[in-house]
Amino acid sequence: MAPATGGSSERTPLLPGGSSLARGSGAVPSNSTFGVTPEQLTNMLDPKDPDSLRELGGPAEICKALKVDPKVGLKQREQIGFNGEQQSEPFQARREVFGRNTLPEAHQVTFWQLLVAAYNDRTLIMLTIAAAVSLAVGIYDDTFGSHKNDDVKVGWVEGAAIFLAVLVVCFTNAINDYQKEMQFQKLNAKKEDRTVKVRRDGNEIEIGVQEINVGDILLIEPGDIIPVDGVYLTGHNMTCDESSATGESDAIKKGTLDEGRDPFILSGAKVLEGVGSMVVVAVGPRSFYGKIMMAMRQGEASETPLQLKLDILAEQIAKYGMSAAILLLITLTVKYLVKCAMAPEFPPYSIMFSHFVSIVIESITVVVVAVPEGLPMAVTISLAYATTKMLKDGNLVRQLAACETMGGATVVCTDKTGTLTQNKMTVVRGYVAGHELRSRSNAQAFYNELSEDVQSLLLESIAINSTAFEGPDEKGQIEFIGSKSECALLGFGKLCGLDYRSTRADNKPVRVYPFSSEKKTMTTIVPTKSDNKFRVHAKGASEIVLRSCTKYLNQDGEVVHLDDDTRT
Repeated sequence: MAPATGGSSERTPLLPGGSSLARGSGAVPSNSTFGVTPEQLTNMLDPKDPDSLRELGGPAEICKALKVDPKVGLKQREQIGFNGEQQSEPFQARREVFGRNTLPEAHQVTFWQLLVAAYNDRTLIMLTIAAAVSLAVGIYDDTFGSHKNDDVKVGWVEGAAIFLAVLVVCFTNAINDYQKEMQFQKLNAKKEDRTVKVRRDGNEIEIGVQEINVGDILLIEPGDIIPVDGVYLTGHNMTCDESSATGESDAIKKGTLDEGRDPFILSGAKVLEGVGSMVVVAVGPRSFYGKIMMAMRQGEASETPLQLKLDILAEQIAKYGMSAAILLLITLTVKYLVKCAMAPEFPPYSIMFSHFVSIVIESITVVVVAVPEGLPMAVTISLAYATTKMLKDGNLVRQLAACETMGGATVVCTDKTGTLTQNKMTVVRGYVAGHELRSRSNAQAFYNELSEDVQSLLLESIAINSTAFEGPDEKGQIEFIGSKSECALLGFGKLCGLDYRSTRADNKPVRVYPFSSEKKTMTTIVPTKSDNKFRVHAKGASEIVLRSCTKYLNQDGEVVHLDDDTRT
């Protein structure tokens, strides 16, 4: 199939089987059974290019080019070959053209490389030089110097001890880094060991993320983290958070170009709400997230703030230690020469050389004493112990403060920031219709104090105005998944007898405005059952929601005016 060029603008290439591909789609290899190349699919995603999607004929024509029916999906035992040749395994031809959804195996760092990296430290290098000089001088002094007649030769001990300390530090660092590397590889393998829903042979099935192919129809639901790039096909009110890929914190509504929405779904994006389906167009290293991961492998790891501070400290120690040693060497040398000159007889050269060696040893001692050989080892062991201890406690995730406001009720989930916690939030304080919740242990009694209308409104707001849901976590335990503050609210509702699934099923929202950093609120609009009106549920930063309120529910559940005293 020839590319559409500017000189043949009326030419429309044909796909295998006679279906047409829109103009401007580029060249496709003659031996390919697919009517589109990997480059054509990836070029429209990075950056997002709606014009390229239109040139390819839209999602429907892309599905034809990829030989997939969106309603049926790929065949579980697909056998497509080049020039009619059958392949030995399913999807072989598809994977030869578009690749697999796995990244090339990263270069494994050997223990020897980690040992060399551990030694590449200014403090350790300076200690090694000082140890070598100290050892050489000590051996010379034991052999030819003032201690040559001693029964016990100890001049070598100081230099050997420093060498031993350097070896201990290097091996401790290397072993610690090697264990971290092995754990990191296990963590990566575990992270990728998850399943997704796809449509195959007209049925919905679960497969591992490594088994996804270009052309698969991926089914999306809230809480999913998209493992591949795709183009939106069908869905309802689907919103994605693509901040991990683009850095933009605002939620992006997905839809078709005809609806004026973003049809591109990038790998690494998180589905906040809505359901839908998409056709996979890029996997593995060709996907948006895959490109980022491959680029990260090429960069060198930057030093941590602690390493930078230790480097500065080592440099300062080296400067001041060497300065003091040189000053001492010059002072003692001048003093000895003056003393020799003032003596009645000039001492023999052998005695002078031996004295000069003693002066050099004293100067080297200043450098050795100045450099804290125990510091690198102490830092390494402390960090290794602290990290292991924190991992065992499960306290390595930083939890941010949040508060949720519902109608006239502000439920505070936590009031601390920058605290190392277990990444779990619970409702501990609340104020609803004149009643105050002071601790989690009183939640049930607090809820029972409310009138039935207020109870119903409160639980309805928690269930409807939320994207969190209940499902299995990585350990297979059933818990709420989603925003931690929303999970805390749903947990509070469950404690009070809320069945959020039935509440959501009975109250289908007509409009949802997801939380964003600009609005600092989330709003869901649902129709009321009694009349043809609508109810607006809002939650977010308390000062923003409260600023928009004009009335509130009192202890009797009556709607009354919100005055300044009550607002305060």
